[in-house]
Amino acid sequence: MGVILRLKNFSFTYPEVETPVLQDLDLEVEAGRCYCLTGPTGSGKTTLALALKGLLSAGRYEGEIDMPSVPGSTAMDVGMVLQDPEVQLLTSTVGAEVAFGLENLCVEPAEMPERVVAALQAVGLEKPLDYPVDKLSMGQKYRLLIAALLVMEPRLLILDEPGAQLDPEGLDLLRECLRRLKQDGVAIILCEHRPESLLSEIDTFWQLDDSGKFAEGRYRGEEFDPLAPPSSITAGGETVLQVQDLSFVGVGDQPVWSQVSFSVEKGRRYAVTGLNGTGKTTLLRCLAGFLSPQQGEIEILGGAPDAYRLRGRLGCLFQNPQKQIFENTVGEEVAFPLKRFGVINGTVEEQVEEALAACGISHLIDQSPHKLSYGQKHLVALASVLAPRPELLLLDDPLAGLDDGHSSSVMQLLVHYNLQHGTTMLWTFHDPDVWPGWADQVLHLEGGRLVAR
Repeated sequence: MGVILRLKNFSFTYPEVETPVLQDLDLEVEAGRCYCLTGPTGSGKTTLALALKGLLSAGRYEGEIDMPSVPGSTAMDVGMVLQDPEVQLLTSTVGAEVAFGLENLCVEPAEMPERVVAALQAVGLEKPLDYPVDKLSMGQKYRLLIAALLVMEPRLLILDEPGAQLDPEGLDLLRECLRRLKQDGVAIILCEHRPESLLSEIDTFWQLDDSGKFAEGRYRGEEFDPLAPPSSITAGGETVLQVQDLSFVGVGDQPVWSQVSFSVEKGRRYAVTGLNGTGKTTLLRCLAGFLSPQQGEIEILGGAPDAYRLRGRLGCLFQNPQKQIFENTVGEEVAFPLKRFGVINGTVEEQVEEALAACGISHLIDQSPHKLSYGQKHLVALASVLAPRPELLLLDDPLAGLDDGHSSSVMQLLVHYNLQHGTTMLWTFHDPDVWPGWADQVLHLEGGRLVAR
């Protein structure tokens, strides 16, 4: 079908940085084919995707980017969903978000509803058109943005880390969507750490190494020796979290979940699983005191959820690291809770160094966290949560945006903290089969109910 995009000897260096993040890259993108861009966390995958979309402004370019077979091409010909969907959303309702692009293309209003509904059905997001965007889960927001691009019929579709946000059901729907797009002659580029569920539709792999160059040889994925499930602390019977008959009502007075009851024992590890939109994040926010359930009781670390009472004792890792990063350097970010809540042993500097080393990001201590990759930001946020050594950790999808190597390191790190410090942990995952055996108990949200597995 012809080449629609070509890179030749392309390099890119960010401002005030000497080493290029991308070096001497050559590639061709053909219509009707699907490409997968892989590489370790921080290797430049998102930077390359932004360059292909034309969204990199500041910095030093070398080489060429050309769309030879698309005369008079416009920004609409290349669609991209960023790894963090929340920075890309523009409107307040589902229907308006998908229709926004059509309005900019001056499509007749009478044609819009049918095209909007078809795009939403293609990604499995069958919500009312007036459904509030801010009530969607991260995975549902990612699907919404894919629909908002599909409705404009791009020539090239770039998806940055869909696997970090989509549950297994969402990935199945995406695979079917990719198949139809390829048949229609659309080219697709996936930036993905875990492409296994989409392998049937991927035609070509590009693998970036740590130097920003394409690795030589065939892509075989990252290989890791299987890790045996870790041991557990013998529970002393002390309950640190008790939830009784909890219910939360969402949009249109529809229950997100109801009559949720469970208890958490000191020093144990718990996982909450469930598909996108089942209320995992909502549950964690209720436990931390950020949201108030309409019914039921929560007792956490000896009392009701209260931010002031729980300061330094409860650590929360949000699903979106952008929401808890605000300092100028990584070191200052990790030091912030220690300066606010105090240190347990040693000095602020020692605990900062310990947390950074544990997360494998000591080399980033003087860098701005706002300029890091999504996965690196996640590690910075995790380090700042671990630094005060809290008694209880609530971790919302702690592996989002991380490659297999970093995911393995983070899981081993969390278990190490659990075993060494007796830290109680409750984390969420989309997939109940992720890291089986690493939690002492798995709780699954489905159909508005929480059940033990």
